[in-house]
Amino acid sequence: MSLTSAKALSRVPSLFILVCITLSGTFPLHVFVPALPSAARDLHASTAGIGLTITLYIVGLSVGQLVYGPLSDRYGRRPVLLAGLTLFALASVAAACAPSLAWLQLARMTQALGGCSGLVLGRAIARDSSGSTTLIRRLATLSIAMAIATAVAPVIGAQFVAHLGWRWIFITMSVANALVLVSVWRVVPETHVPSNDFQIRRYLHSYAHLLQTPSFLAYSIGGASATTGIYAFLSASPFILESELGLSPQAFGFAYFSLVVGLASGQSAAKRLAATLPARTALLIASAIMGAASLSLVVSYLSHSITLVSVMGPMIVMFFATGLSSPYAISSALDVDASVVGAAAGLYGCLQMAYGSLCTAAIGLAPADPTVAMIVALVISSAIAWLAFRAAPRPPTLPEAHDRSSIA
Repeated sequence: MSLTSAKALSRVPSLFILVCITLSGTFPLHVFVPALPSAARDLHASTAGIGLTITLYIVGLSVGQLVYGPLSDRYGRRPVLLAGLTLFALASVAAACAPSLAWLQLARMTQALGGCSGLVLGRAIARDSSGSTTLIRRLATLSIAMAIATAVAPVIGAQFVAHLGWRWIFITMSVANALVLVSVWRVVPETHVPSNDFQIRRYLHSYAHLLQTPSFLAYSIGGASATTGIYAFLSASPFILESELGLSPQAFGFAYFSLVVGLASGQSAAKRLAATLPARTALLIASAIMGAASLSLVVSYLSHSITLVSVMGPMIVMFFATGLSSPYAISSALDVDASVVGAAAGLYGCLQMAYGSLCTAAIGLAPADPTVAMIVALVISSAIAWLAFRAAPRPPTLPEAHDRSSIA
């Protein structure tokens, strides 16, 4: 490594910039949710059609997590990140100008492919430029920022819908992303020396190896079901809470905020229990809680007592279980083979988002009432999560990785 490269790699990007970079992947997913009914009316789209704008965004995030890691290893973090953020900004402008549903769907998927660069490379840059202790603190801050953004995004989106219209969501995102792009270009150095001997077949071999490892599959499938099965609710919630229960866009945003409180509570519980509760036990408990919450929704529907309380109460509990299971599931999946941690992280994220896209697609394409489709998806997700975690091997001791990952 040259002296110039060493100096560049030693410069640490500010935490604020890393937060902005990372949020470019997930914030656009949640900010558009309150706008779904309004956009559907404006574009003369069906519930299924407009729901695909969420599904395709998740598909883009899923595919991107497999692509950006290898690309950044080959060409460096900085140029790949700049390219991804540029793609996101252009796609946001295209979404704002969408004359039809098909145009919006394509723009959303392209937006996800660009924004995913921030989600993947923000963490990679933090890892490249930090020691172990600093990295833990930075990842904790990034996780907290993402949780806060998830809570605030629908509230912001609802305000745009109520006062300016849904297209202004994308206009604002394009401007904000352009500012992030300029900031990255000006102040973020290259943190990874490009690999001249990079070979894509190494990554493909690692992916194939992981897909043939029973323990990785158990934790990945269970983790995907437990953490992104709730996307079924996110997809159906605007039509259930606004169209059927009569919540205003602003009230919907605050209802959404309560879910993130449940999610953060689950993450906090995982942090406290990480040193004492084995992963398999915690995951079985979390999936059982999810099952109980989903069955509560079944009872409410069959008894014709669907109300705001009967829907939001079980969903807050389910989001708590998601927050509890997430750090345990991903740390267990990454502990399967220390030699392919990077590939495991990318593949886990891909499977996670792929399952989430299946859930949102099932809601949009189901011929039944969205409420019925959502409840069925949640019951099935809870069952898959419990069965997968039940099939996971019993570790002889508590992996140390739980303590590291519980706050990431």
